[in-house]
Amino acid sequence: MKFKEKLLKESPETIWQEHCGFLDLSMKEYINIQKSLLMEQIDLLSSSNLGKRLMKDQVPKTIEEFRKTVPLTSFEDYADTLLMRREEELPTKPQIWLETTWEGGEYPRKTAPYSKAMLDTYTNNLFSVMILAASSCRGQFRVRSRSKVLYTLAPLPFASGLFPELMKNEVDFHFMPPVKDALEMSFSQQMSRGFELAVKHGLNQFFGMSSILYYISQNLLSGTRSGLSLKKLSGMSPVMLYRLIKARYRSRRDNVPILPKDIFKLDAFVCVGNDSTLYKPELEKYWGRKPMEIAGGTEPTLIGTETWSRDGLVFFPDACFYEFIPEKEMRRSLEEPDYSPRTYLMDELNANQLYELVITVLKGGAFVRYRVGDVYRCLRLSNPSDNLSIPQFEFVDRTPNIIDIGAFTRITAREIDKVIRLSGLPIRHWTALKEYDSDKKSFLQMFLEVEDDSLENQSAAADILKEHLSLYFRYYDNDYVSLKKLLQIDPLRVTVVKGGSFEAFEKLRGHPLGRINPPAADVIDFRALCGYAGTGGSSAWQ
Repeated sequence: MKFKEKLLKESPETIWQEHCGFLDLSMKEYINIQKSLLMEQIDLLSSSNLGKRLMKDQVPKTIEEFRKTVPLTSFEDYADTLLMRREEELPTKPQIWLETTWEGGEYPRKTAPYSKAMLDTYTNNLFSVMILAASSCRGQFRVRSRSKVLYTLAPLPFASGLFPELMKNEVDFHFMPPVKDALEMSFSQQMSRGFELAVKHGLNQFFGMSSILYYISQNLLSGTRSGLSLKKLSGMSPVMLYRLIKARYRSRRDNVPILPKDIFKLDAFVCVGNDSTLYKPELEKYWGRKPMEIAGGTEPTLIGTETWSRDGLVFFPDACFYEFIPEKEMRRSLEEPDYSPRTYLMDELNANQLYELVITVLKGGAFVRYRVGDVYRCLRLSNPSDNLSIPQFEFVDRTPNIIDIGAFTRITAREIDKVIRLSGLPIRHWTALKEYDSDKKSFLQMFLEVEDDSLENQSAAADILKEHLSLYFRYYDNDYVSLKKLLQIDPLRVTVVKGGSFEAFEKLRGHPLGRINPPAADVIDFRALCGYAGTGGSSAWQ
């Protein structure tokens, strides 16, 4: 039965139990599901060339043996198979291939295969997201099959494009603009057309990347206070016209701006992406509804969602088998590439601790004990007020060897090294970190020290290196162009510090300053030594 038919024929209680019943699981029940599905996945892996290679031609008989004998992996372990799309080597035949940026990799993109069973699981978990996004308490929700949806995520082959693709036969959502039209538009054109349709015809659901949603919220109704042209008013529905006239009257009377919440009444508001925690309070002010965050990615699929309380992510038990690397172990493994960090399972975590996520994709997926590169904070082990017996999480940031700006572009030390070599500049030392400006927009801050630190050479080096970096990122990373165009921010700032600053730091702290995302305490001391005030923050999870 399709989901739109369930909405008509089944009771809300039945639908809730089918798609959100996992929230009633005890910790023991949750772990048992995880382990059972993992053993099924091991069986699939054992019959594939990829699985045999990753498991070293052994078939683990227990979960403990699996975790002990199968090493942690990164995309390099899959590149030959996945980039060439060698389906014959995979555990199951893919139904679709998705793509994402390969930060610091030999090629611009990573690819990930999705089996039919993976897509079925993804679809069911999307229904869970839809129900929870339209709920204000346990068991009560309002999902309209014919909802108008403003969709501001990238199309296939990016993972975000799965949403309209999987929903097209299940519900009669009216995407704005229609998906077939959006595929022929640039991202900025897609957003512009979507906004125009939303203002004219209304909006029930809003899905998007947090940084984009924030930008949209600031600019969606620009100009409405001073008046709209007759051309823009043409075709507007009576309901939307009434809301707009009412909002404009109140705006002029009280001398306040018109906010999206004055025009739109959302059933569901869903956000995804880096820095969501930072943007969510502001988004709630604009829309009068707290957005519900979800978690996932190209390799791990859709793995997590917040609940009706909007105060922490829970992980779906049937998407991936989850392991967690504690922060101390993660940092050591980044400093010592040959070190194999210890992992913990869901029932072995501590509250208020940071963990790097490790996933084994279930239902015929390709990735085994895969280090995604995402860091989560375990907020709590259970939530008695919401009657949850499983942990809740908060997405913090990418691992400290990656700088993620607005969830658009991801930068590594390897890429920066390339740019410095290509520039030919006499750079003696450098470090790079993620910071935020006063408008909550993230940017890449670079500090560098040149061989000749005269004032003239400092300024020239900063300008040249910034131009080289910008050219490099525009060439190798198309998302960088979108970042500047869509969010209207300059994501790169370069500062040349006085000579000897890096040596002075090492003498003070007894260790060199990390090249990328150094710890916050180190950044504070370094700023003081080189006399740079700046904005002060480093990566969100630090």
